[in-house]
Amino acid sequence: MNPDDVIRSFVAIEISDGVREALKALQQDLKKAGARVGWVAPENIHLTLVFLGDVFLSQIEPLAKSLDEVAARTASFSYDVAGSGFFGSPRAPRVLWAGVKEQGNAVTGLQARVEAAVRGLGMKTEERDFHPHLTLGRVRTRDRVDELTSRLASATNATYGSVDVHRLLLMQSHLEHQGVRYTVLHESALKGAT
Repeated sequence: MNPDDVIRSFVAIEISDGVREALKALQQDLKKAGARVGWVAPENIHLTLVFLGDVFLSQIEPLAKSLDEVAARTASFSYDVAGSGFFGSPRAPRVLWAGVKEQGNAVTGLQARVEAAVRGLGMKTEERDFHPHLTLGRVRTRDRVDELTSRLASATNATYGSVDVHRLLLMQSHLEHQGVRYTVLHESALKGAT
């Protein structure tokens, strides 16, 4: 591949198999609303820390080194997945999500360090504030959204499990006609003292 080739990428942390199964069950319940939603395949659900978008292949190695440096100073931690909601208005929800409940600022602190490292390499990041969440699906039309948001509201206090975080992942997103496929480009083990 040419170093000038561009790939679509992001930095993320994984979820546990138990949380993945619980979120799959939530998605199945939400599908009963009959709304038109582009559902995230359960195996693709993750917590995005920084969306990079299109990056040059030549940027991957320096990016991986920067992530290794961040991870070397970050201790492993846990977060809980609980509650659900949506971005957008009740009449026009855009993104359906499960909530992330962090202890202290473990997730938001890691995200800020990753974002600073990415910007330190001269790369752009999203301007909007970071709100940790797990995307379940993207609403395509307003049809049957009342039933959908009602089902989401009934899961507001639900808990889906805990996730132990031991590594940062630099991911590539492949857009294919059957959906999105992700590939791990680099992983950085969290090695900081607890």
